[in-house]
Amino acid sequence: MYIKFWGVRGSVPVPGKETIHFGGNTTCIEIRPSDNSLMIIDAGTGIRLLGLELLKGDFGKGKGVAHVLFTHTHWDHIQGFPFFMPAYVGQKDASGQRIESACNLLNLYGSSDVDDRLEATLRGQMEHFYFPVDLNYLNAAIKFHPINAKAFNVGSTKVIARRLIHPNGVLGYRFIDGNKILAVATDCEHPGDGMIDPNVIELAQDADLFIYDAQYTPQEYNPADCGLSGPGKKGWGHSTPIEGARIARTANVKRLILTHHDPLHNDDMIRSMEKLAQEQFPNSTAAYEGLIIEF
Repeated sequence: MYIKFWGVRGSVPVPGKETIHFGGNTTCIEIRPSDNSLMIIDAGTGIRLLGLELLKGDFGKGKGVAHVLFTHTHWDHIQGFPFFMPAYVGQKDASGQRIESACNLLNLYGSSDVDDRLEATLRGQMEHFYFPVDLNYLNAAIKFHPINAKAFNVGSTKVIARRLIHPNGVLGYRFIDGNKILAVATDCEHPGDGMIDPNVIELAQDADLFIYDAQYTPQEYNPADCGLSGPGKKGWGHSTPIEGARIARTANVKRLILTHHDPLHNDDMIRSMEKLAQEQFPNSTAAYEGLIIEF
C-alpha cells in the first residue's frame, strides 16, 4: 500500500514562511492499494497538486479512474475540487454527451445521509456567483455513490466506514488490502470523561498505519485539564496528539500519523506536538505535504 499526503492542514489554507515544512494546503490523501487503484481521501486544496501530477499519466488522456472518499462536506475538505484538473479532461460528441471511453471517471463517495448534501455542496461552490465553471460542464464522468453500508469494496480493497463525533457528522475509514490495514480518523472528538469513541477503536484496531486528527494541543482543547483558565476548544470536533497516542496504544496500532494541523500552528509548534505524541507513542509522525509511506 502506498500513501501520499497532498494536504495536511485543517480549517483554511495557510501558505507562508511559517508553514513551509509541513505545508499549508487542506486535507487530501492519495492511497494506492496493491491493485494500484486510485483512492483519494477528501478534496481540500491539496487535491489541486495531486491533479496536476495525475495529468502526466492516464488522467491526461481521459482514461483515468479515481475514487474520492469524502469524510464530510466542510469547506476544508471540498474546496479544492473545482481546481482538480482531471475533472476537466474528456471528450463529448456533437450533441454534448460524454464519450465514456474517452473521459476520466470520478467516483465520489459520501455518507448516505449526507449524499445529497455532497452533490449539492459541490455544485453550490461551483455556481456562477463563486466559480466560472458549472459542475455539469465538466468533461469527466462524475458518479455519486452514497455509502449506505458499513462495508464495501473499492477494487480489491475492503473499506469500512464509521460515523465519528464531529459537528454535522463525519466518516472515518478503515482500508483492508490483503493483510495490510490503514485507518483514517480525521475531524473527530470523543464522548468525554476519559472515554474513547468505540468507532475510532474499531477503525484503528491492529492497523499498520493510523492517520488521526491532532489539531489542538491539550492546553488548547481543554485548558482546565492543564490547570489553565479559558473556554478552550472542547466540543469543536477535533482532538490532540495525546489522544492520538492513547488510541494508538489501546488499538495496537503500528504507526501513528498526526494530521489536520491547525492554521494557527507554525512549523515549530507542530514539531513540538509531534514530540508530545512521541513521548507517549514513539512511532508517531506529524504529516507534512509530500510525505510518502509504503508498507
